[in-house]
Amino acid sequence: MRYILSLFVLLVLIVIDVQAEQLFQLRNGLTLRGSKAEIESLNANAFMVVGSNEIQIRPIWVIDDGLTRIYLHGKGMSAAEPVDVRDIEDPIFFWQPTPLGGKEISAVGSILGISGFNEFGRRVMTVRGVSGAPLQLIQGITEINGRYARVEGLKGDVSYIWDMRLATSSLDSASLKSIFKRRLDWDNLDRRLEVVRFFIEAERFGDAADVLRNAIDTFPEAEQMKAQLVALIERQAAQLLDEAKLRSEVGQNKLAMQILGNFPVGEVGRVTRLQVQDAIAKLRDSENQVDALVKQLEDQASTLNQAAALQPILLEIKAGLSSATLARLSDYIRLGTSETIPLENRVALAVAGWLLGSGSGENNLKVVISLVKVRDLIAEYLRSENPQRREAILNDLRNLEGAQPEYVDRMLPLLTPTLSWPDESKDETIPGMHWMGQEEEKLDQPPVPRYVIQLPPDYNPLREYPCIVALHPLRGRPVSELDWWAGAYNESMQERVGHASRNGFIVIAPLWTRTGQQSYEYTPREHERILISLRDAMRRCSVDSDRVFLVGRGEGGEAAWDIAYAHPDMWAGMISISGEPSKTIRHYHPNAPYVPMVLVMGERDSAPTPLVRNGPILEDYVGFRSDAMVVMYRGRGREFFYEEVPRLFEWMRLPSHVRREIPADIDVVTMRQGDNFFWWLEAGPFLEGLSVDPQLWDQVERLRAVPLSGSVGIDNQIRINQGPSDQFTVWLRPTREIDMTQPVTIRYRGRRVQCNFDGTLATMLEDARRRADRKRPFWAAVHVP
Repeated sequence: MRYILSLFVLLVLIVIDVQAEQLFQLRNGLTLRGSKAEIESLNANAFMVVGSNEIQIRPIWVIDDGLTRIYLHGKGMSAAEPVDVRDIEDPIFFWQPTPLGGKEISAVGSILGISGFNEFGRRVMTVRGVSGAPLQLIQGITEINGRYARVEGLKGDVSYIWDMRLATSSLDSASLKSIFKRRLDWDNLDRRLEVVRFFIEAERFGDAADVLRNAIDTFPEAEQMKAQLVALIERQAAQLLDEAKLRSEVGQNKLAMQILGNFPVGEVGRVTRLQVQDAIAKLRDSENQVDALVKQLEDQASTLNQAAALQPILLEIKAGLSSATLARLSDYIRLGTSETIPLENRVALAVAGWLLGSGSGENNLKVVISLVKVRDLIAEYLRSENPQRREAILNDLRNLEGAQPEYVDRMLPLLTPTLSWPDESKDETIPGMHWMGQEEEKLDQPPVPRYVIQLPPDYNPLREYPCIVALHPLRGRPVSELDWWAGAYNESMQERVGHASRNGFIVIAPLWTRTGQQSYEYTPREHERILISLRDAMRRCSVDSDRVFLVGRGEGGEAAWDIAYAHPDMWAGMISISGEPSKTIRHYHPNAPYVPMVLVMGERDSAPTPLVRNGPILEDYVGFRSDAMVVMYRGRGREFFYEEVPRLFEWMRLPSHVRREIPADIDVVTMRQGDNFFWWLEAGPFLEGLSVDPQLWDQVERLRAVPLSGSVGIDNQIRINQGPSDQFTVWLRPTREIDMTQPVTIRYRGRRVQCNFDGTLATMLEDARRRADRKRPFWAAVHVP
């Protein structure tokens, strides 16, 4: 039986009918490159394969790039026919004393220790064997190209057959150059040029230029290659220019200008110099436009009778207007100099745009001045912990002309964070880093926010930032997640130099475990520790609630997988790195279409390997309607795969990966009492026997998920179809399907509830205060029955 099972897994992993490399355009906007195979299933169950006589279709695509095998649903994920591209450059081969026979490494435990590669391209790795005992292995690089290095087991006292792949990007330049100089004929020009081609393929143009420059200095016949050296410098300069553009796109204009200001224009051609000049001019034009608009607005407002009343908001606009907020004043930019519009209406357009955003159209100056007071009262309400004061604010708002729900709904997303950081939270050495709730948790009381956060360089509270909620492994620490995602702190640059910093992401790392915890326990308290930390951070910094990604490593990846599909209304996407699915994850796959996902793992992670032990679960999540990929590193065990991080940020930055719109039709499942809120439908107390306590999981005779569904039809008709409770709350806000100016009818099991709404600020503001989601506050709540 073991032989049959191993044979099937081997057939799944081998790419059948391998084609030349192709580009695959996915419907989420991502482009993959590799060779494609089609397989029937991710479920490596030998009995299913051997015993089935049905005609098999092959819905799963395997995209193999030599480093990883990416599994996805072909028809569900593909956006176009694959396009043939040239294969990767020929690899460089190294002889190593690989064994002709020995024990094959079919599964690998966690890594206990690893050395760097020496000049011979060899290293020592200590891993936890299948039995749990440490196992020391000698490995050597036998093949390397611009994408990956093949690392194989070498002869030893006990020889092991092991073929694993490492991303070339994970190997440092000094080690690579040392290996090339030792293992290649460095006195041969062709061999050196082979190394140059390798570095070009790897897009390490600086290294390629260094090797080529040295070759030109060493070999007289290479003198004619100076033109190629200039081309390499141009390509290296283009990378620098791309970095400046990226920094500008994510709101780091100071850093972008610093990069462009220090650009080596004397070493590049005319076209590149012009591109640099254009980029600098674009940044300066934005600054000049801001200055001109502020002066124009101040001059116009100074002639009005309401100039004194407008002075505070004009000072606020002057201080806050930048390229990040310029879009708010689009109406004023278009009409601010129009002589056909009265001056006070033009000024009103500017102030209304600042408060309500682009396209507000409000040009009544009296109403706009009232809106400033409304905005300030709303901000006070959201930060107040005093119920009596909040009630007083609501009474004040009822007497103000601009306090309609439509205006408030537009104001809320544009507010600056309502809470400030406590003085003691600020890290003394790293700018933008804060520690919250470092005291020990009291288990007899509700959780309090406990997390560490890193804001990106040039953080501006008036700009929205995508966010990563990073869950640490069980034996890890939250601060390690900042280092992993945002990079280590560079004192000379005075910033972290990792990918979250480069891409302008906020990183929040909650402390989700309790002291002495041995595993992820799937409890509501763990969920609450994470969600309460996220909401606290959203009150203190400018998190874009439509672009919050839940990510985790190890047990943190398991937690991320569970929580993402227990609360699918909150996330733009989920990434689990070496997370092991259990308990509710095995049942929550019907919720998968609502949250895009990437699962990263090693194909030889423990025994039995992932496709054997978790194939049926992966199969359920990688469905036709799901934006889901399983990335398996070839020959690797349980690791965290840092080399995957650049591609993960590319995935998170896709325009398609934002929190989905509130759906008209909800069709999800649930198993825990805490998993009861899904967009506009909230279930009350579960009926007896339908809620499972995760800590008593093994004692439940029959485990099953309970459907919860509802739909919004025409004419403001809402139907609750089924759920785990006899009591529900329907949360309402204007959508394409719901008109809040008309009666709403809710139907459930023959019951009919009809409601009329004028729009209530009390529900809206309390919802925004409680959930900290200022982009989608609900206007009304209806209890059924």
